[in-house]
Amino acid sequence: MSSTLLPPDLRVLCRKLTSVPPQQLPHALPSLVSHVVRCRHALSTPADGKAKGEAAESAQLVNKLKTSITTLVNSRTREARFAAIALIKSAVDVGGWEVLRGCEPWVRGLLSIVQKGDPVASKELAIVTLTRIYALLQPYQTLVREIATPTIPAFATACVQLIKVPATGAVTSTPLSVVETICDAFSTLIPLYPATFRPSSNQTLTAIRPFLAPTETDDFSVPQSLQESARRLAATQHHVAAKSGGSEEWAKLLDGIVSNIHDTADHVLRAVDESWEPTSGNPRPKVPIDGPMTTGGAKTDDYPSWSGVHAGSQRLVGLFDFLSTCLRHSTKGAVAVPLTKLTDTVTRVCAVARLSPKSSWDQALQTKAAIGRDEKEDLWSVIPDVHMAALRLIQALFQRLGDDMTPYVSDLSDTILRVFNSAISIPAIRSTSYATLHDLLVLTGPALPKTTVDMLQPVIGATCRDLQEDAGYLKQPKNTASAGDGKKNGLAANADLFLQKPEATAEQKAVPLEAGHKVAASTLLTTLLTRLPQKHLKPSHRSLLDQTAILTSNRGAMVASVLNPYVDTRGRKYPSILPHLTQQFPQDQTLEILRTNLRPEAGRASGIEEDREMNEDEHDEDDESEDEAADDEREDHEMGDAETQAAAPLQPGTLPAAPQLDLPKPNNPFEVNDDETTTVYGGFGNVRPRESSPPKRKHQGAEVTSPKRQELETPAPNLAQPQAGVSTMAVDEDSDSGESAHLQIDLDDDSDDE
Repeated sequence: MSSTLLPPDLRVLCRKLTSVPPQQLPHALPSLVSHVVRCRHALSTPADGKAKGEAAESAQLVNKLKTSITTLVNSRTREARFAAIALIKSAVDVGGWEVLRGCEPWVRGLLSIVQKGDPVASKELAIVTLTRIYALLQPYQTLVREIATPTIPAFATACVQLIKVPATGAVTSTPLSVVETICDAFSTLIPLYPATFRPSSNQTLTAIRPFLAPTETDDFSVPQSLQESARRLAATQHHVAAKSGGSEEWAKLLDGIVSNIHDTADHVLRAVDESWEPTSGNPRPKVPIDGPMTTGGAKTDDYPSWSGVHAGSQRLVGLFDFLSTCLRHSTKGAVAVPLTKLTDTVTRVCAVARLSPKSSWDQALQTKAAIGRDEKEDLWSVIPDVHMAALRLIQALFQRLGDDMTPYVSDLSDTILRVFNSAISIPAIRSTSYATLHDLLVLTGPALPKTTVDMLQPVIGATCRDLQEDAGYLKQPKNTASAGDGKKNGLAANADLFLQKPEATAEQKAVPLEAGHKVAASTLLTTLLTRLPQKHLKPSHRSLLDQTAILTSNRGAMVASVLNPYVDTRGRKYPSILPHLTQQFPQDQTLEILRTNLRPEAGRASGIEEDREMNEDEHDEDDESEDEAADDEREDHEMGDAETQAAAPLQPGTLPAAPQLDLPKPNNPFEVNDDETTTVYGGFGNVRPRESSPPKRKHQGAEVTSPKRQELETPAPNLAQPQAGVSTMAVDEDSDSGESAHLQIDLDDDSDDE
């Protein structure tokens, strides 16, 4: 117990802080911080004035440690102040309330570091430490009144001065990494202290506006991480509204973003004769088409001005992502989401698309002749980026609102597929479409009509192709250049073509996908097998999904395929891929439930007739000594029953008899045959099923003959005939003839009698 109250690290830490020179403290920080962490119990133990022995010594050393840190944070050397910041951060993390209640001198010292001319690294670390202290103080109202409320206004003012852009429009002198840290700190503290941050709200919005939707025409480049941090900070500003005005401020923010999107789209899309009309009924403003494309920066609270198609598209992308951030971020209270305005904005920009990537833009859209070709080509090149931003907004709506988006599923699914078909050759479009369709199918997948499922055929094909290319199971297209074309149009052919081996022209090469693209495609593959109505799928598409799941070893997709068997239009269940699943994951104990409780449906359908025959054969062997007259009478009854069953139609939900559904061949377990046609299910290439038991005997023929009658006609006393019958049966099983083995026995018996 005494060793716990007084760890040796506490003595070592106090000795080092007084003996190590200030210039060497930053180098000793790793060991110093380690000592502080090991003193967790001593720092968090309440002080007891009546303690004796080691408990009293521990309290004295803790006070000495706090005094040493206070001395360092107010030191004149930068190295000592930097070391003090790290020690304060470690102490408040492990000490809890016992350290927080006496941290006011530390907070004052940290504020001094942020306000004065310390190095940027010290300022950034001090901002992080102050944010941690304020967040830990929030549950204790007494400490909030004593420490947080008096110091947060000075902290907010100092941070705004660091991120404020000069009036000349030049880049801020503060590194953008520090600006990002300040945005994250404000996003954390504003919901905790809204009233305290209210005076600095307008200044904060003005300071971060250049980072919300930057363009290439700005004076500085803004990294993506800073854009996201600034948007989160802007989305939290409605918390500072007085009383219940937060919902109105949030709605006002969204209306302003939507209005800026339409204003920007009016200029960027001026080359297209749009058929879109606003749902509000207000007429669209006319944009001049004879001058340069530019807008913005007219007001003090406006976004910076931009010029050109590329800059305008970047502004659109930034505004769409700003909307997505507002939807994902938590709000102060209940808010009204303007779904009609948001979906109308998405519909407008996504209407500028082609029906297929093979068609030209001029053929797919009506353009204005007054706009030059260069501007149109610039527009066609940036449209995919705008489409991806619109898809991310749709995904945010599905994830945030859930079932409330059900009325918009039909229109938004058409929008997603239009964008997908327009730029299917762009990997980023495919990846974003996969993620958005996953959220849509999770919401209303089982209720989709057949027409919508048919429209998903390009998505199914692209998903499987991406995953199979990533796994290296698709062959590259053959090189059409021939060695005989030595020269063409006066240019020499590539000499390397003569050195290529003929078999190397169609090698299987993996085309690796990006991590996010592969995750989106794999997730969508499982969703297509789980949430999509399988009855609306074509057999070839279901076969392609199963094939891709097996080749890519996608456990989730394979389990989904087993649990959602495919049933064709005739009510037949196609073979299950359970053997491949258990073969690829033999150590997965959770699959034992599937393996022991589920069987491939093909095996059940094929084995039912053989099981019935075997049972009847065993019964006949036990009854060989019965009276012949009684056997003949029973034989007539069974013959009549068999004829009745053959003439009766199949009932719904029953398995077909052997003549209507043949057994799958051993070399292709995904082939289903019947009397008239042959349906091949799958085509798994080099994938081989697990070796199983030998193929079962097949019965084919025009008539369904009772096997019991054939056995009864065999003379019982002759012991040589059963041996001949056995040998004949073995030959028949190896042959491909459609005659039954029992019919061969009858022929042999007749010849012997003659």
